[in-house]
Amino acid sequence: MRKFLILAVSCLICLPALAAIAQPMKDGARFYAQGDYARALAVWRPLAAQGNAEAQNNLGLLYLDGKGVPANLTEAVRYFQLSAAAGSALGQNNLGGLYRDGRGVPRDYGRATRWFAAAASQGNAAAMYNLGLMYELGQGVKAEPVEASMWYALAAETDGNPNAAAHRDALWQNMTPQAQGRARQMAASCRQSGFKDCR
Repeated sequence: MRKFLILAVSCLICLPALAAIAQPMKDGARFYAQGDYARALAVWRPLAAQGNAEAQNNLGLLYLDGKGVPANLTEAVRYFQLSAAAGSALGQNNLGGLYRDGRGVPRDYGRATRWFAAAASQGNAAAMYNLGLMYELGQGVKAEPVEASMWYALAAETDGNPNAAAHRDALWQNMTPQAQGRARQMAASCRQSGFKDCR
């Protein structure tokens, strides 16, 4: 009982701190949406320095696109690496994209696939779509249309991505009914596992 009370009091103490972080993140997102990148940068930079993985990802985007700061791939990579290492699905997907495209880092399809897989295991639909591309094109993995179809289906279901649905449908046209059934079964199993067991 005593441990529960200590935990409950600890949670109550932490709630204001979490709210204090959430509001600046929202403010930064609002500034970003308004095109006021300098203010978004000013809000997110201190949070990123404190280790906030979402803020680190957002700074990576600002440096990648040169919004509010001069474009700087080295800084973009650094912030995406920090975010990805901290477990952010957004940072993992964005870092995977840099490795896939060879932007700021040497092109490495294997690393790209691993980062996309890490993000997809957290339910990130963009990473699921990117994994579908990797399996469809055989980049970093053996080309496997059934696996690609599974990832496209999951991405389409998760966020309604029309590109994912179009890729899934195009693959299905060349698949046997058995392969289609296997892809459906794999997607259902993956979904049921919370995207942790997707093979």
